[in-house]
Amino acid sequence: MLNFCYFIVFNLLPFLFFPTNIFAIDVSDLQYGSLIGRDISFFEDRDSKYTIADIRANHPNVHFVPSKQETLNFGHTSFSHWLKLDLRNGSPNSTTSILEIDYNNIDEVDFYHPISGETENEYEMFRSGMSYPFHVRKSIHRNFIYKITLQPSEVKTIYLRIRTMGGLILPIHLWNQDDFYLHDSKQMQGLGFYFGIMFVMLIYNLFIFISVKDVSYLYYIGYIFGLSGIQLVLTGLGFQYFWSESPWWQQNLYVIFSSICMSMSLLFAKSFLNIKGLSQKLNLILKMGAALNFLLLPLIFILPRNVNIIVAIVLSVPSIMLAIYAGVFSYLRQYRPARYYLLAFTMLILSGLFVIMKFLNLIESNFFTDYGLYVGSCLEVVLLSFALASRINTIKREKEEAQAKTLEMQKILTESYARFVPRDFLSNLGKESILDVKLGDQIQKEMSVLFSDIRAFTTLSEKMTPAENFNFINSYLSRMSPIIQRNRGFIDKFIGDAVMALFDKSVIDAVRSGIEMQLYLKEYNSYRNNRGYDPIEIGIGIHTGSLMLGTIGAEERLEGTVISDTVNLASRIENLTKIYGSKIAVSEETVAEVKREGSYSFRFLDRVKVKGKMKAVSIYEILDGDEQESKSAKLETKEIYDKAVKLFHEKMYRESKAYFDQVLKVNPKDKVTALYLKRLYALANQVTMRSVSGYANS
Repeated sequence: MLNFCYFIVFNLLPFLFFPTNIFAIDVSDLQYGSLIGRDISFFEDRDSKYTIADIRANHPNVHFVPSKQETLNFGHTSFSHWLKLDLRNGSPNSTTSILEIDYNNIDEVDFYHPISGETENEYEMFRSGMSYPFHVRKSIHRNFIYKITLQPSEVKTIYLRIRTMGGLILPIHLWNQDDFYLHDSKQMQGLGFYFGIMFVMLIYNLFIFISVKDVSYLYYIGYIFGLSGIQLVLTGLGFQYFWSESPWWQQNLYVIFSSICMSMSLLFAKSFLNIKGLSQKLNLILKMGAALNFLLLPLIFILPRNVNIIVAIVLSVPSIMLAIYAGVFSYLRQYRPARYYLLAFTMLILSGLFVIMKFLNLIESNFFTDYGLYVGSCLEVVLLSFALASRINTIKREKEEAQAKTLEMQKILTESYARFVPRDFLSNLGKESILDVKLGDQIQKEMSVLFSDIRAFTTLSEKMTPAENFNFINSYLSRMSPIIQRNRGFIDKFIGDAVMALFDKSVIDAVRSGIEMQLYLKEYNSYRNNRGYDPIEIGIGIHTGSLMLGTIGAEERLEGTVISDTVNLASRIENLTKIYGSKIAVSEETVAEVKREGSYSFRFLDRVKVKGKMKAVSIYEILDGDEQESKSAKLETKEIYDKAVKLFHEKMYRESKAYFDQVLKVNPKDKVTALYLKRLYALANQVTMRSVSGYANS
């Protein structure tokens, strides 16, 4: 019964005695953060000339219209709006409520509150808005909030005069005081989390930019900075904490940050998506879009603020669509990082479009228009982190592939160069690469020089066409070259059918190489015979001595070569093999090492005076390259042969001839012995011949 009485006193009696407030909001029964737009009536003061006295006096031109929107949205406007709100306390206790305008970018907000204990027409005004420094606000809060205390059964009429240049959106909430502070605490935690992510990403990408010097990261930093700045303006936190004493900055920073954000997003898209490499036309369009957004910066000093805001919003829409198109364009051309970019910007762009459409009064305020940009921004930051990581991986993979291709190409080039300039030639010059070689590079070294030549090649080549000649020479050289390389030698040059090889490690390497070449020739001749070709013979000459290895020519045309008497003598010795019928002939300097090694058989051939030499030189024959039958016969007669040669050079011709005759009986094919007997025959017949006098011309 007592509860029923309270109900009659505090709920029905006010309607009987105060019929004008029959639709007043009961603050004792507030829902959590109720939007009260439909409980408000408004009046448009187009000339901004009316005062609170005019409004209270029921001026004939003042007509309040009930709102039909939960969130009042007046679109772009530049005149004053008066709002009227009736409140009553239907509880037996006094209540304190908080009226919140959850939109802080308003130039002027005048709150009129009836003064307690005064006459009915006395109102107290609290002024705030972007046109005044932040500290003038009665309640220091990023939004416009006002405490309203009502005694039991008390009814109050609240007025607000609101004026701004630009979009005017009024999400007005009426809160229970405890609920408001709980809600505000949670909201500040969310905003702290949001701005924390943005700050971390900005610093993180700044460090990456400093490290890798990739301009994409610089554009992304600018984009994050612009986007964060927009949010600082829209949430009022920037005005509260950073530029609280400068209303001008609060009024114009939206345009400034929007210009930075949109231009940097387009430049980021251009750079990150490699648009220049995909389409020059789209690359130009993106640069023009960025330039147009940058032009907003000087306009804030020229055009009215409301015009600048409209221009900024109008430019934002095509800029966003262009950024999306760039992502799709790059994705369709198989650019992998575009996947994350497109997904990230789709989230942000969709949330951004909701905000823009709210500003343009195309849709009503809702969760997505109020909080979507925060959610979209966070999702974008996370997804773009994947995009940047994907791009880094792509660049890393492309770099590794490029390095692998470069190494492969370098290997191919090195192998190609090695076909013309042997690695051992570079090594002997102390060079790592052909690129290091310069004109005049040279070095003096002790080396063995091997010359080989095909016997009667001219006669052989006359039977072949030019193409057959090339095929034959390449077939022959391709079989002999590996033998030289296997024995640690390198070919200095090919001279037609002749080969000049150098051995810098050991004299024995050159001798062994010559022996193996002669032995392999038997196998090669068998191959030729099976194909109907004539067999061939080669002569090999080897000399060991000091030589100059280096480069000659001109700056634009270099050639590696060897210059020395050693080379000339090796060539002359090879020519002598034709006269003496030897397969391998070597100099005295070379045979000295063979003697020390003791691995191979040899015999003295002659002392001859070759072209270019004033003194006669001794030449020797290496027997291990002969056919086994020939080698055995020469070894069997070696002792007698050596006596015969010794006696000949001592001019004991009669005794010498007797020994040579014995050699010829055992080895009738010994061409050297036959040559000596021919000389002896000439001496016996008093015939003057160059060969008899010990001269042999090559």
